[in-house]
Amino acid sequence: MAKDLNEKEFKKLIQKHINKINFVRITLENESYIFGFIVKFSENFVMIEETGDFLLAGIKIIPYESIKSIRHNKFDKISKHIYSEEGLIKFNHKIIDNTSLKNFESLFKSIKKQNFHCIVESSKKDTHIFSIGEILEVNEKSVIIKNYDGAGKIDKKPSKIAFKNIDLINFNDNYSLVFRKYLTE
Repeated sequence: MAKDLNEKEFKKLIQKHINKINFVRITLENESYIFGFIVKFSENFVMIEETGDFLLAGIKIIPYESIKSIRHNKFDKISKHIYSEEGLIKFNHKIIDNTSLKNFESLFKSIKKQNFHCIVESSKKDTHIFSIGEILEVNEKSVIIKNYDGAGKIDKKPSKIAFKNIDLINFNDNYSLVFRKYLTE
């Protein structure tokens, strides 16, 4: 959670950005950034419609503890103005509504039910994870993903990822939507 705010202030800030459809920059604990529009949140997660090159680029789910800060300044206001003037702010509310943010287990089950492949990332401690693929199984502590590589080749052994190691989840992005059509065993 953002370090300079208590939990109540943090949630109030998030709700304000959702209500005003503000363009924001989220800074993560590892000092990376995510730009876009926050569309939903829960006790555990923030859902952002990520942007890039004036396009909506997919949905990212960020656990609270991974967030260092949320910015909405004059640069972000200009970006929102451009997105708005170009008619680019078009969220898929069916996907947003059908994605559970209750906990990791319900989140992955809801993504699987919607038939999305996902990208899971982590750089916690000495663990570096980048897994992309179909969600095979979900339980209360982990997710199993049928991972594929940049050549479209599916790994022989699926990846089991413990929820405690996850920093980001990405889905409904162009990369996974298109690439899944060209996979090979």
